[in-house]
Amino acid sequence: MEFIRTNFTLVITTFTLLSHVALVLSGLLFIIEKKFRTLVYAFVDKYVLTLLFVVSLSALIGSLAYSNIVGFPPCELCWIQRIFMYPQVILLGMALWRKDKNIVNYLLPLSVLGGIVALYHSLTHFGIGDGVVGCTSALGDCGKLYVHEYGYITIPLMSLTIFVYLISISIIYYKSKNAGE
Repeated sequence: MEFIRTNFTLVITTFTLLSHVALVLSGLLFIIEKKFRTLVYAFVDKYVLTLLFVVSLSALIGSLAYSNIVGFPPCELCWIQRIFMYPQVILLGMALWRKDKNIVNYLLPLSVLGGIVALYHSLTHFGIGDGVVGCTSALGDCGKLYVHEYGYITIPLMSLTIFVYLISISIIYYKSKNAGE
């Protein structure tokens, strides 16, 4: 079990680190280069449902793997984040099947609320804030660091990363609609 825990965590946190680097670099290019921005708008406009589905599905698989395979019990704040994430996978699967991009309107509030919880959870892990919202769980513990890699990557930060991607993709999609008008 320790082998799975160590290697799974190493792979997931390395992908998270690489995605942070990619996010920063593409964010800078997006701001600086109009041609890059135009390409991103066109790509997101065409593949918004697939992008959102893959990102949300990766969160679902990752969280279930950590709790059911690796054995990290989710705390109450983790469960709240799951409440905002899990329905998105189902809704996006249905939207992909029906090719209905209007679902983005309904998913953005879920991502924002989940992101707020993930941000709060991440800040408490880094000692910022005093835990205004108490967190007790039969098995999980909001203050326990099951994962702490590269000096900053924790499970709540990985959740925050996913929510930031979902929010960013949704906003870029909205802007791509306005850019085309």
